[in-house]
Amino acid sequence: MKKLLLVALMAISLIACSKENDGSVQVNTPEGTGIISLSVSPKIMVDGTRAQPNRVDLTQILDAEYLPESGDVFQLTITSDDPEVSDVETTVASFNEKAKKTYFKAGQYVAVVKWGNPANEGQNLPCFKDATVVDVVARTKSDVNMRPALSNSIVKVEFSDAFKNYFANGAAITITSGNGNKWNVGYGVENGNADNNEDGTTPYIFVESGKTVKVSGSAIKQRPSATVDPEEVTFTSVDKALEACKVYVYKYDVTDAGSVTVQFTVTNEPEEIIEVGNFELNDDAIE
Repeated sequence: MKKLLLVALMAISLIACSKENDGSVQVNTPEGTGIISLSVSPKIMVDGTRAQPNRVDLTQILDAEYLPESGDVFQLTITSDDPEVSDVETTVASFNEKAKKTYFKAGQYVAVVKWGNPANEGQNLPCFKDATVVDVVARTKSDVNMRPALSNSIVKVEFSDAFKNYFANGAAITITSGNGNKWNVGYGVENGNADNNEDGTTPYIFVESGKTVKVSGSAIKQRPSATVDPEEVTFTSVDKALEACKVYVYKYDVTDAGSVTVQFTVTNEPEEIIEVGNFELNDDAIE
């Protein structure tokens, strides 16, 4: 009975030694190598600087077919400055299938996961990305948890009721990305709102971040009389360099002082009001 008890205690002791005090797990790998255990879970929220109250849920502006169904579909690269180490380029799903038998030389690596191509711009084209440094220790499993977030920017143009009342004959606004792509949105202008949604609303446009986006255009005033054509007014463009993982809304408005403004909002947080025109306005039209 004592011999059996001793064997049992020795087995328990060996199992306990398979974990280090820092929580890392010891594994049986070739000398000088370790393995990487990867978990990828995309963030489908865009957070404002005040986080929870101003976050934008991407599922509210995109159908599920335009979002990554899981972390497994992401492209993965693992690189090292060590010339003796080959880069890994695969999908997360393929990597995880072979992770227990994929041995990495002890050292530092950079893991990057991506989904989507930021150079592809337009409606329903989100991109996600995350990168992290991985320290591989010999005979140890390194757990890596990645949370890729939106890596491009979202642009939307809106109009206040007061603006629509004054410019009752329509508005044609052009969004021009830093890559030169253009989208025509607005209301009431034939061929000037070609990129609106089918229901006539203005769309969310995904553009490559880190580049300057120009929002420009014109609107048509009310007809002053049955015999006089309405005046078309051209607005000063709004040029902004956009950051990744933010939603930018340009809302056109008119004021009692006779100005046309754009309220520039970043992820539900008003940032500034920009005057894009100053005209003689009819007070009755903007009430």
